[in-house]
Amino acid sequence: MRYYLFFILSVCLIATSCNSGHKISRRQAAGLDTITSLNSLEVKGKAIYKNNKNEHFLMYYEPDPRDSIPDNDTTELSRGGGNHTARFNLITANERCESDNFDGSNRKAAKISISPADMESFSTLRSLINSLEDADIMAASIQGSNSLRIPEEDRNVWVKKAYLYCYSRQTDEDFHVIIGTTKKQTASTKFFNVEISGLPPADAISFDLLHAARDSFFEEATENLCSSGYYCYTTPLKIEVKGSLFYDKQHHNGLHGTGTKRPADAWEIHPVTFLRYK
Repeated sequence: MRYYLFFILSVCLIATSCNSGHKISRRQAAGLDTITSLNSLEVKGKAIYKNNKNEHFLMYYEPDPRDSIPDNDTTELSRGGGNHTARFNLITANERCESDNFDGSNRKAAKISISPADMESFSTLRSLINSLEDADIMAASIQGSNSLRIPEEDRNVWVKKAYLYCYSRQTDEDFHVIIGTTKKQTASTKFFNVEISGLPPADAISFDLLHAARDSFFEEATENLCSSGYYCYTTPLKIEVKGSLFYDKQHHNGLHGTGTKRPADAWEIHPVTFLRYK
């Protein structure tokens, strides 16, 4: 009986997380290290990540394409099948993990505030994407780095089903979270960026909701992630998410996401006001 129980425990540890986490087969686990800090995933490339709740996830690293673009560079980027030349002023002075407070400047007031609009619900991420204004129209409509939300952005949305593929901590303390329309990446999968915002001042009206959303995100994601790049789940996590819409002109023409998981344009939910793993 003792040996039988030991066998069952061993199978549990190898084939699943024993808690929620992901089911990881012997074949998937073969040759992979188990890590307890995602900051080492860049070196490993792929590993089994054990979080502080003893949940196990098969994860892999993808570089952030923006890391290879020098400041003030003029770069050819492809969006929607065409090539566009765009100049981006990339802000790189800040360091990750200096605090949880928002540490950016471009359209700051819009990024850390919540639209007063009523909530619109969408059963799927694809249905939200289909409701959005054309990206080139949006880029032309947003004037200056201090622009508040324009009418097309002044919407609160609730996506009831999406899949979290990857996330990355940025130097302004936002987390870029790349979500997709399907539970497994295929040629038809559409990707979208939702941002767990760095926190506004503690006396801001938006503070409590943004703080709660950040805490909810960290129930599975890693707070102490201080390295660049994207940290991706082999099996994406099913989520629902709410927040205010935002068109990030700095990301126009595809300057966000990973090399293999790139949103088609710069529409975002930013900030996220609610996130729940399902």
